[in-house]
Amino acid sequence: MNSPTIDLPVPVLEHPHWRVNFRPEAYKDEVIPSLGQCFQIVEKNRVRLRGWDYPHLSNEITQGANWVASWSNFRGHLEYWRFFQSTQFLHLFSVREVMEEGWRSKLQKEAAFHLSYIKDTDWDKVPGFISILNFIFNVTEIIEFAARLCQAQVYKGNLSISIHLNGIRGFVLTTDLNHMWDVYCAAGEDRLGKTWTIDSGSLIADSPQHSLDVIVWFFERFGWLNPSIEVLRKDIDDYLKGRR
Repeated sequence: MNSPTIDLPVPVLEHPHWRVNFRPEAYKDEVIPSLGQCFQIVEKNRVRLRGWDYPHLSNEITQGANWVASWSNFRGHLEYWRFFQSTQFLHLFSVREVMEEGWRSKLQKEAAFHLSYIKDTDWDKVPGFISILNFIFNVTEIIEFAARLCQAQVYKGNLSISIHLNGIRGFVLTTDLNHMWDVYCAAGEDRLGKTWTIDSGSLIADSPQHSLDVIVWFFERFGWLNPSIEVLRKDIDDYLKGRR
């Protein structure tokens, strides 16, 4: 399933959003024998490290000939995912920093504080802001979910993980006031993303390293060319161990 052409039950594509796609090494129909098992696999392996699980399994569920799906529209959070019997997984979810109430003003104040040395900047005209920590958490959840599916032997051999951010040209990275930050980093393109092909065994053995690889790739495309690898690694580890 490439760019979705279906009528989605939530308008997630109308806003800045994430697009995540897992594809097995070889396509095969009905690897998962039943639609009920598809739901069970997602329910058992979803990542629950904060108040919102990844992917979110809501009461809004449906199914097609060879797939199951769930979606939500809660306090500005828009989300839709499908999981196919072929084991392909597609997930679309809105950029939280844009859609959820209070995020814009909070992040704008933090950016203005950290980057106060930049004069004559009208922060009201910045298209949007991306929380560095929330970005780390999002990617860590995506990779951890993939690793759990590999651990459950849903995927064997190589797994293609495609992660894209859409509608984010000019969005600026920022962080909370407890962290040092003095670099103006903004997305130069409206769509950023890549497909990583990862051996399932490697993903199981060291999902934090693969999360780190993805995070660094994206941050460099925002213009943060020298991120602190050890700090990022600690943020990932703390999050996975419930210290965030």
